[in-house]
Amino acid sequence: MPSDRIVIRELKPGLAADYFDFFDDIYDNDPWLNSKDNPWWGGCYCGFWDDLREEDEINSSKDKRSANRTARLKMIEEAKASGLLAYQEGKVIGWCNVAPRSNYINLRNLKAVEDSSERVGSIMCFVVSAGHRGSGVAPRLLQSACDLIKSWRIPIAEGYPRNPEAATNSPYNIPKLNLGFRGSLNMFLRSGFHVHRNLERFIVVRKAV
Repeated sequence: MPSDRIVIRELKPGLAADYFDFFDDIYDNDPWLNSKDNPWWGGCYCGFWDDLREEDEINSSKDKRSANRTARLKMIEEAKASGLLAYQEGKVIGWCNVAPRSNYINLRNLKAVEDSSERVGSIMCFVVSAGHRGSGVAPRLLQSACDLIKSWRIPIAEGYPRNPEAATNSPYNIPKLNLGFRGSLNMFLRSGFHVHRNLERFIVVRKAV
């Protein structure tokens, strides 16, 4: 399906059902992100950056997926969750987690790039349903994320793609193909971003909006 037939909508409380229909299907059926085969990522509901718990504590939870879903629903209902949904023919096929960087409760390993004096919009994660990956959904979400950051009167859009030269070893045995959940460096560069900082595991890219 051509990318110009994708409709992008900002997450609002009224779209919570669409949001959870998308993620529930991902966690039930996605070849990589299903909860059965991937208990670490399959059930995050993209609330990782708004969870004060340490990662080990999250992973040791007996009912992690249900607890994360409940916490995320509360955030969405209280209009504290921010991001964009990509629709095709009325169904969500993609998601981008984007918000003012200062709004995230727990930046975790991204704290190294934080400067509280800067007004920055952070583009944190992309999730695209398996049947639509590689069809232009993520670039459309990225452009819309930049537009949304601009509408907030924040002058800088910032992303955190994985460093292509970083080692791929992980305690979660993540396939290399699935390490691009923050978006690929090439996608950001093609969209007008430049390298701001080059760190060991990821690269900080920026674009004036």
